[in-house]
Amino acid sequence: MKKIIAQISSRLAILILMAMALNACKKSKDQPDEPARLFKPSEVKITAGETQAKLTWTIPLMATSKTLKYSIDFSTDSTFATIKYSATSDTAGVTVTEDNIPVRTKYYARIKANATADQPESKYVRSSVFQLSGTQLFLAVRDNDIKENNIMLRFKPTAGLSSIVLTPATGAAITTSLSTTDAAAGIKTISGITAGVLYSAELFDGTKSKGLVTFTTLLPTNYTVKLNPGDDLATAITNAANGAIIGLNPGTYTLATASFITQKTITLKSTSGNPSDTKVNYKEIDLEGTGAGVTLSGIEFDGTAGAALYFINFIGSQAANGSAATFTNVVVENCIVHGATTAFLRGDRGAAARDFKITNISVNNTIVYEMGLNGSSAYYTFHVNKMQFNTISVSKSTFYNAGPGLVTASTTYAGDVVPSVAISNSTFNGFGGNAKYALLDAAANPIKFTIQNSILANTPKSGTVNAAAIRSTGAGSTLSITNSNYFNLSSALTGGTALTFGTATLTSNQTQNLGWSATTTDFSLPATSTLRTAGNSGGAIGDPRWTY
Repeated sequence: MKKIIAQISSRLAILILMAMALNACKKSKDQPDEPARLFKPSEVKITAGETQAKLTWTIPLMATSKTLKYSIDFSTDSTFATIKYSATSDTAGVTVTEDNIPVRTKYYARIKANATADQPESKYVRSSVFQLSGTQLFLAVRDNDIKENNIMLRFKPTAGLSSIVLTPATGAAITTSLSTTDAAAGIKTISGITAGVLYSAELFDGTKSKGLVTFTTLLPTNYTVKLNPGDDLATAITNAANGAIIGLNPGTYTLATASFITQKTITLKSTSGNPSDTKVNYKEIDLEGTGAGVTLSGIEFDGTAGAALYFINFIGSQAANGSAATFTNVVVENCIVHGATTAFLRGDRGAAARDFKITNISVNNTIVYEMGLNGSSAYYTFHVNKMQFNTISVSKSTFYNAGPGLVTASTTYAGDVVPSVAISNSTFNGFGGNAKYALLDAAANPIKFTIQNSILANTPKSGTVNAAAIRSTGAGSTLSITNSNYFNLSSALTGGTALTFGTATLTSNQTQNLGWSATTTDFSLPATSTLRTAGNSGGAIGDPRWTY
């Protein structure tokens, strides 16, 4: 009996559950608890550009009307707690512009179909994040336009530009108005800013953003001493302590004899930061002994009057030039250097390989010319045979009529590190001669050699160069030339053959002839040149100064 009752109870429970399920289905069909779902999120597509974005979606499959209207909300947060802009559309798409939402700001959109006579409104469907990239009228900020307490900003001359807003990493923004003259000139200097601070600069036409760049002002310089024209610069160098910073106020100074920086590292820097108003007539700058190094900044160095042989020369000591020494770094930045008949830099005087050692040699934002007797010198621009070095870097610089070859490190030695020569965003013209290797002679030494985003033109300056621009056979060497342009690279002035690059990997290079000769000194890129966008990040190649 109990078994029969249990079976009946079990069957009744099943019947009750089936009835409940049928009732739920009927309620869902006939009496919906919520509006029908009309969208699928994957059907929303966004195409965003500089000043507008187009949102499109698929017409709902469940729609009973072909005249649906849609409501679209835009918010800077995905929860839509605050609506920044709303729009309506009677098509499956809407365009939002910089008049509606600010550029360079991340936005989300949500869309719903409005109710019709026979269809309730839909649920919202949300887009992925997007932003208007904004118009970019700012030009790249030049290194020598950045000072400690002011900045020179350059932009495409455009009528209607009204202001620049500088926003520091912390603190209040600074707004500077632009006159019609400023807007037409495309340049504005803003003073009274703080040293050593990261700023963003935004360019405006009324309330519309027309450009954005960032820069960091130079750190404050604590000069050990400041000199005026007529003061004895040679004595100041001799008396300077290790780490001293000698400031040169605008004017001309003379180093009539070789200047020795002995077992100390010092800085010579113009107080203006402008090499066009601060000049040193030099004979030779000698780095002497362990601990010797130098930073040269914002100065024109002219070796013509002093009949200079070298700009920078390494020696172990005055008594024994070849005695072993470990030097500190050499930095040449924002300078103009010219007028040495032998070489820009000589570091091969060590009695044996690796007697001379240095970590870094750096040239940045500098113009170097008239080095090496029109290419007939026996010394390369960077002549570092036997010297153990970690890196030689050349960036944002221009070299012309500057030696029979660029770098030589050909004396075989086994160093502590594989040395690296890195050249980027630089321009070279009218160089090479004396049967040298135009770019590199590393012989059997392993080396890492890279040229990127640069322009090389017109070899030789005189005589001949080797048909191979690079000699490097050391095991483990890596050689590459990428995103660069080269033309008129030949083994001889007449009747020569095109230079080859050995085992170097060549990637995304061009061979556009820009019309330069071996005597050209203005390397400005034409406004319409495709080389202005040929860099590995989409920018210009060559020294940036020639793109303004």
